[in-house]
Amino acid sequence: MTIKILEIVIYSHDGRKRVLPLNADGVSVITGASKTGKSALIDIVDYCFGANECRVPDGPIRYSVSWFGLRLRLESGEAFIGRKCPAVRFKSSEDCFVSIGNIVESPDASALRQTTNTRGLLSLLSGWTGISENLFEPPEGQTRLPLSANVRHALAFCFQPQDEIIRKHQLFHGTDDNFYAQAIKDTLPYFLGAVDDDYVRKCQELKRLRDQLRAVMRQLSELNSIQGDGVGKAFALLAQARDTGLSATITDSWEETIAALKLALLVDLGQPDELSKNSEYRRLSDVRSVLLEEQRRTKDEMDALLTYERDAHGYSREAREQQSRLTSIGIFDDTAPAHACPLCDQALPQDDQQPELVNLRNELASVASRLETVVQNSPRIERAINEVTTRLNRTRSALISNRQQLEAVRTANEPLRLANDEIARRALVQGRISLYLESVPDLPDTSALQRQAEELRTAYASLEGELSDDVVTERMTSIGSILSQQMTDGARSLMLEHSASPLRLDAKRLTLVADTANGPVPMSRTGSGESWVGYHLIAHLTLHNWFAQRERPVPRFLFLDQPSQVYFPPEKEIAAEMSVDDLSEDDRSAVKRMFKYVFDATNSISSNVQVIVIEHADIDEEWFQSAVKERWRRGLKLVPVDWPRLGSV
Repeated sequence: MTIKILEIVIYSHDGRKRVLPLNADGVSVITGASKTGKSALIDIVDYCFGANECRVPDGPIRYSVSWFGLRLRLESGEAFIGRKCPAVRFKSSEDCFVSIGNIVESPDASALRQTTNTRGLLSLLSGWTGISENLFEPPEGQTRLPLSANVRHALAFCFQPQDEIIRKHQLFHGTDDNFYAQAIKDTLPYFLGAVDDDYVRKCQELKRLRDQLRAVMRQLSELNSIQGDGVGKAFALLAQARDTGLSATITDSWEETIAALKLALLVDLGQPDELSKNSEYRRLSDVRSVLLEEQRRTKDEMDALLTYERDAHGYSREAREQQSRLTSIGIFDDTAPAHACPLCDQALPQDDQQPELVNLRNELASVASRLETVVQNSPRIERAINEVTTRLNRTRSALISNRQQLEAVRTANEPLRLANDEIARRALVQGRISLYLESVPDLPDTSALQRQAEELRTAYASLEGELSDDVVTERMTSIGSILSQQMTDGARSLMLEHSASPLRLDAKRLTLVADTANGPVPMSRTGSGESWVGYHLIAHLTLHNWFAQRERPVPRFLFLDQPSQVYFPPEKEIAAEMSVDDLSEDDRSAVKRMFKYVFDATNSISSNVQVIVIEHADIDEEWFQSAVKERWRRGLKLVPVDWPRLGSV
């Protein structure tokens, strides 16, 4: 969709109508002298397109016109829009008139009335232009608000007033206002097509996904916050439940742990679970009982061995003492004859030999034999004692280790260390579990939320990639490369300064830059008014060619106000009396070359663009003369001189 202007219409206070017809395709020229109202045409169109202020100069036009109007060609059909001229001391009016049809003629003054306001008018114009719903989101960290492109932004590419077309620091209309310039920078990717028409829907979908993801993550964060340190506490309580036989479950997640703790509360305290027999504390206690019994038996065995050793030593000592006394007097000497006196060794009469001596000898021989046996058994007793001592030490070491393990289990939970009764221990653990569960609200299973978060995160990342600044930047670079070739060709056609170097649009600074061998040269650093005007013409005609080819939502008209002014003296009075024939040969050639470029560029654009040239110069060339719609000279002006002024009717 697009818009072209078929007629510019003004109405007098007494009901008369003045119509300025324009060519719908190609170039329309309005030429004439100064002070005829030529430069007001841009201000009139701007006002009818919903400007918040009427910039038509105070004077005959403001005082003699009651309504401004435009007859428009739309993509399908026609429309007439009118806007009331603001009253004295007012900047604008909200009275807007709109008429739509297949063919719409400009109405009579009597038919003009308010049918909408500027807001409604802007909405219609944006729709007719083809501007779809769009929204530019500033990068994070920037304070400016989101911006939606409308027809007011598109007009930056449609107007080149007399005082702007020669500016070296400003390429687009209205961008001397920093806020408006930023708005053009933000919306330029949309108008060029670097951002597709589905961008807003995708942005809204991205925002929806982001909001959903944040909501899910917030829920997960809240659940995790509620759990907090309780996760570790829940696992600790379940471990105690396992130790006391209330549970045998080993869990990996907080939800499973809570479920296991709830089941542990249902275990009957009066019926010990078989699992309690396998608890570590009971096992260690059973081991200790075995070790203590083994230690008792080993000690008894040691006592018996020590008693035996002590008795044997006493017997051996007494026997040795007796044997030593008897041996010293030779009573038991085997060399003495049995009938000899043991004292004097003299033979005794047969009758004097005593039978008790034989018995005594036999008894003492028996004592000596037993003494020898005791001496022979002493090493065996010592070995037995050593073996028992080793076993006893080993048992004592095992008891020490057992005691340490029991202490570790007991100290793991002080109340449990003091609870000797199995039921009391279970009751204590169940009480702690119950207290914990009462402090924890019923929380849903987070696994579903986690899956949802992952799905949202994947969808968000995919869509964010499509809408990323990098993608838009790449598209802008590609478009800029295409535009650069056309702009460079235009600069060479106009024989501008630096025309031998590539020319490109700097979208960030809203200017043209020539990439010379010595570095980039922006438009502001070029050295002549001819180059500045030439750059303005090249940029806007190239952009409109792109807008038309790509069917971008920009009105298909371009106003050029006095591009030839750089060839005439700056004094308006002198310039007004001059014609192209009064210029030097070089300047005449430059003026004709400039206008020929405008005509050729316009005619080469597919779906012809409408270019309205407002000019003082009048070129005596057939191609120029055929485009002249009106000549405002010899009393002919925009506003007829006989129109009454406000207050005189």
